[in-house]
Amino acid sequence: MPVRRNAWLAGLVVIVALGGYLRFEGLGTRSLWRDELCTWHVSRMPLGESLKWGPELTKPPLYQLALRALTDHPKPGEWHLRLPAAVCGLALIVVGYWFAASVAGRGTGLALAGLLAFNDLQVFYSQEARPYSMLALGTALATLLWYRAVLTRRRDYLIGYVVAVTLTLYAHYLGIFAVAAHGLWWIWRDRANPTERRRFEPGIALAAIGTLCVPLVWRYLFYRSSIFQGLEWIDSPTVSSSIGVLSELSVGPVWLGLILLPALALWVAGARRRELPWNLRYGSRLHAGRDDICVLLLLCFAGSWGGLLVLSWLAHPAMVTRYALPAAIPLLLVPLIVAHRIDRRSPLGVMLFFVLLSAPQWSDREVDPGLRELAAHLRQTVKPESEAVVLTFDATVYPGWEDSERLVFNYYSLGNLPLRQLRLGPDNVTDVNNVLQDPRGLWLIVLWTDEMAVVQRAGRRVLPFHIDGLELNRLLFTPYRLVHIAPRPS
Repeated sequence: MPVRRNAWLAGLVVIVALGGYLRFEGLGTRSLWRDELCTWHVSRMPLGESLKWGPELTKPPLYQLALRALTDHPKPGEWHLRLPAAVCGLALIVVGYWFAASVAGRGTGLALAGLLAFNDLQVFYSQEARPYSMLALGTALATLLWYRAVLTRRRDYLIGYVVAVTLTLYAHYLGIFAVAAHGLWWIWRDRANPTERRRFEPGIALAAIGTLCVPLVWRYLFYRSSIFQGLEWIDSPTVSSSIGVLSELSVGPVWLGLILLPALALWVAGARRRELPWNLRYGSRLHAGRDDICVLLLLCFAGSWGGLLVLSWLAHPAMVTRYALPAAIPLLLVPLIVAHRIDRRSPLGVMLFFVLLSAPQWSDREVDPGLRELAAHLRQTVKPESEAVVLTFDATVYPGWEDSERLVFNYYSLGNLPLRQLRLGPDNVTDVNNVLQDPRGLWLIVLWTDEMAVVQRAGRRVLPFHIDGLELNRLLFTPYRLVHIAPRPS
């Protein structure tokens, strides 16, 4: 009915508008951090050099290409640098609605759109100048197009799938886990429906993607050691940390129980060769009963989250929340499909309950001080004739990162203030002593090391300083700390 259809559309518009507000309001308010400064720097380099710049080898070039198309300003503002991420984060809400509505009705579509719109993690990565919202959007769109292409046998969906996957892989290498899940689902479906005429178009589509991504494969193989070196900061995953990632991707620990229900139902049904409970065998309205969308979603979940575990076991630890972001759609959608099959109004109730439960997270718009505020404080406070600014970090923790750590002061200029660099380590004892024995007052900007150990090594005392009416011994600008060392007595 037209009136009812307009009501669903109005609901979607409201959710998208609120989701857009959360993503675009204050987009340039928060200071850039190191990784975002790498995004800025690589997008301003000559294109050929940017493709082999060490700190960005862990990621393909799509995000920086989007920035190049957006602006050629040598130092674009934070808002411009984060705009592609915000647009992709907003588009994910629409794609989430389309996906869920295709497989379980408009009510489920609105429920998934609402969960995505107000999810604190989705909002955060939609406001970061990195390709993670691109990765989440691309995998969700590709999964939907693949599902519709296989079921409807329409070539336009298949062409759209090839485009979506190719762009996703050029946004981040980890999109390969979604492609693997799609291929496994296609093989499973072929074996589960032996009476259907076999089709080779999906295989041709996968081959086309492989051909289009040959430059990425070459780049990965050529710089493989550098790519894994860029992941040295990641700790080996534990059971609690891996489950914690799932909790962040969904709406807290309570949601994890909901994802276990359909997974257990699928396993029991397969083991006993029975029909699935709650009518889980549910495709689109045109193809109800012909396919199990939950199998595809659970395979995508297993690929996006479980693939990181396998990568961590076989190659290098990689289990961090932003890398697992593509797992959010299946993690949220499968329980909503189960709720829909129990009662068509249930998904909206589930969405409202969890959105209200997470309200303190997405409604808190407080912005912590960052590198921009650190630079501004130094410009206003430091006296060049009697004080020095020293960038201090432990060079043994992440060797070779010095250039990227300096980017903050290329973007957030210290004006005419001189900046010295202090690399702590056994090979730099002379340099360390020379810097710390400087009789002037020292403003230490400390990264990846214990600032108080540095102060004690200098044999100096910490001098309190004032900011915003507060007297502090040190100031935290994550991941940097600011410490003021008093000058030597004359």
